[in-house]
Amino acid sequence: MLNKYKILMLMIVLTLVGIVMVLSIWLIGSYQSRQELVVSDIERSLFNVIQSYYDDHEESFREMRMRNNKQNGDRFINQVIKLYPELNKEKLSAMLDSLGRERRKTFERKRIRSTEKEEPSQIFPSFMLQNIEFNDTTLRQMNVLMDELLKTKNIDVPVNIELEKLDSLPRHSAYIHIRTDESGNLTTRPILINSHNNEFLVARIDDPKAYILVKMGWQLVLSLVLVLALLGSFIYLLWTINRQNKLALMHKTFVNNMTHELKTPVATVMAAIEAVQRYGAKEDSVRMEKYLDLSRKELDHLSQMIERVLHFDMNGANGVKLEFTNFDVVKLMNTCIETVKISLQKDVRFKVTSTSPLISIEADEAHIKNVITNLIDNAVKYSTEHVDIVISIVDHPKNIEISIKDNGLGIAPVYHKDIFDRFFRIPTGNLYSVKGFGLGLAYVKQVIDQHHGFIEIESALEKGTTFIITLPKSSV
Repeated sequence: MLNKYKILMLMIVLTLVGIVMVLSIWLIGSYQSRQELVVSDIERSLFNVIQSYYDDHEESFREMRMRNNKQNGDRFINQVIKLYPELNKEKLSAMLDSLGRERRKTFERKRIRSTEKEEPSQIFPSFMLQNIEFNDTTLRQMNVLMDELLKTKNIDVPVNIELEKLDSLPRHSAYIHIRTDESGNLTTRPILINSHNNEFLVARIDDPKAYILVKMGWQLVLSLVLVLALLGSFIYLLWTINRQNKLALMHKTFVNNMTHELKTPVATVMAAIEAVQRYGAKEDSVRMEKYLDLSRKELDHLSQMIERVLHFDMNGANGVKLEFTNFDVVKLMNTCIETVKISLQKDVRFKVTSTSPLISIEADEAHIKNVITNLIDNAVKYSTEHVDIVISIVDHPKNIEISIKDNGLGIAPVYHKDIFDRFFRIPTGNLYSVKGFGLGLAYVKQVIDQHHGFIEIESALEKGTTFIITLPKSSV
């Protein structure tokens, strides 16, 4: 049974670990996908910023380009005239101006088509980047545009547009490739600015972990709830299995104890009857009376055990039947002590104290008497030959407190929660010096609970035991 229990525990643990691993892989994959999505959004935003910056400064770029074109055209015409003096300089200049106007019209048509799209093209005309001078002022203005654009997209991560020098040109890919710098920050794919100096434009993303985790909030909460629910279910399952094993063991012990307890009086009575029948005890009135008295005691003991088992609610669902009356607890205590004294075989000294000579309570007198008698009987049975029992009754405004203290063997603290369970007996190996079914304290707890009271225990090995009962004065 133990091996099966260990195998079941191992299977449960492996299942839980497997589920946690699957959830972890799912969360890691989701984190990486969102990380790529953030980089992709910022990369598109970078192209938008460059386009917006170019549009804002288009006039100055056009004037500068026209001046450059004019200067380059004049130099070109002068060189051609030097080689071919017979050519007409005015016609050659007019032809170059016409080609320039056609080129500008073509570019303007492409630009208009690009701006009609939801997102601008990520491939810039070569002269666009060449016309922009990427100095500190330009980068600062682009960073302002980037911050404004990210706010409109609800992307709350710090982004800084910078120039970066690379030793080699990066390989182009259609897929987003996560790049990190030395500090672990993410960067977008570099855009070539100056091929001679290997200068690239990048957008650096400072630690987007918090932003990504917030976006994954529902996934993290769902995963946490699922793991906690599974963990709670597995713990409850293990607790239930352990509880069932414990109950099965206690039931087995109960059956063994009951079998031995029932066999002893039956065997004694059968031996007495056989002695009367075979050895002529009928003619000897003294021996006859001795055998009959022995048989009567054993049958009384057998009857008490049967009654105790029959009247006890094994499942604890219905409880015992209570009949509430008003009675004096101090008087009941003295009655219980006198009842116990009849069958004493030890040296027992009682000391009873009460805050008042008469303390009334509304409860079931018969069951309360059984409770007190049971506790006193246990104090006697689980003590040495010289027993000191101190009983105190304290009258409170709404309840009474009864404590029964002995100088017996005591109970280890590890068993304090178990002693009130049905069929439980403190482990002492296969042999018990005191016979019983493990129902006495369970019955006590059941009766006290039905009276809406509670019972506590204070005990340690070799230091005696104290049971403290608190009962309400009224049944209402």
